[in-house]
Amino acid sequence: MKVLLMIVAVFSIICSPNIYAYDTKYSLHGVRTSFLTGNHQDKNSWKKPGGMSLMYLSDGFHNRAGYRQRLLNNGDTHIDLYARATNQPSGFSDGTISGYGDHRPLLKQLNDSGLKPVIWLTPEKRRGDGGGSVAEESAFIEQYIKKNDDLVAGYVVGLELDEHMSADKVTALVNKAKSLTNKPVGVHLTPGVGGATGNLNYYRNADYIYLQFGDHLTGDFTTDSALAVAMLKQALTVGLPVVANEYSIVSESAGARALGDLLCANGAVGTGNGRSITFCGAEEVRKESNFLKKHEKELIGVAGVSVAIVAVYFYQKHFNEPPLNFTLKGNDNYQTYGANRAFNLFEKNDNSLNFEMELSHTTADDLNENKIFFGFTGTF
Repeated sequence: MKVLLMIVAVFSIICSPNIYAYDTKYSLHGVRTSFLTGNHQDKNSWKKPGGMSLMYLSDGFHNRAGYRQRLLNNGDTHIDLYARATNQPSGFSDGTISGYGDHRPLLKQLNDSGLKPVIWLTPEKRRGDGGGSVAEESAFIEQYIKKNDDLVAGYVVGLELDEHMSADKVTALVNKAKSLTNKPVGVHLTPGVGGATGNLNYYRNADYIYLQFGDHLTGDFTTDSALAVAMLKQALTVGLPVVANEYSIVSESAGARALGDLLCANGAVGTGNGRSITFCGAEEVRKESNFLKKHEKELIGVAGVSVAIVAVYFYQKHFNEPPLNFTLKGNDNYQTYGANRAFNLFEKNDNSLNFEMELSHTTADDLNENKIFFGFTGTF
């Protein structure tokens, strides 16, 4: 009885140009927001409607059109927003935000006005969110990103996360967010690099550090610029881009703008409490060559055929065998370029062993695949 032997090895390489942690066309380098919009005359002004941009989506926020214009007048390009804020703590009158509500109309309105939303997925501890298990918090993040990602410029996992989450939990939520979006994901802690305990593990896998410089409840860092610059430089040693996020209660003040300018000059890639200058760590986004874009499929095909030609040379030189057979197939929907060849390795009486190889490249609307095929067949 003859037995047919077949041993096959197939290797497929799916080509992907994305080598970055996030798509750089969504970079937050240069971001400019007014995180806090209180006033020096009322130290509790940031607790009221219009006192912080984060509560813009709340049911207690008034005159959104006027507030948008206020931010645009301050030169803002983006706006920081809470995705949810369950509680209205004592002393606050700025309402609550349902994280499961329909935010899309307001997010679209912001984009249309020239303010790109940066979503803070978890508020500060006093708001009462973020205390669930990793699975529960991940479920919230998943539903929010899936509903709204096309209207969002980037995300921050939460405000002052070290107050109520472990570093491992924050990392898990960073990873969850990054698995759902190609937009950048940042981390914000209590004042200082690594937060109150200096734990740098909170920044694992994040794309940006949103750095809080001081306790705005008791005063601003606008009067101690040297200390702010020193903290920024310390944060930059972590190796992540730093958005100078929280350094003044009054983002529209001359002092806040001056400090924002200084922090940009010393390495910050964005500001969250006001600045005067436009440039601040703008990132060079890769531009795709028009020629490469236009002739992408043809060039890939040429590359595939080139591989086949090298294979022809190799086998002619070392095995004294005929050239490979070249193929070109296709229609309006797909194209396949390639080469193949079968070699008889052994034949005696009724026994034989053959080797077959094929190199091919296939392109279609939703496919980009290179394949190398090696197979052995025989009868014994």
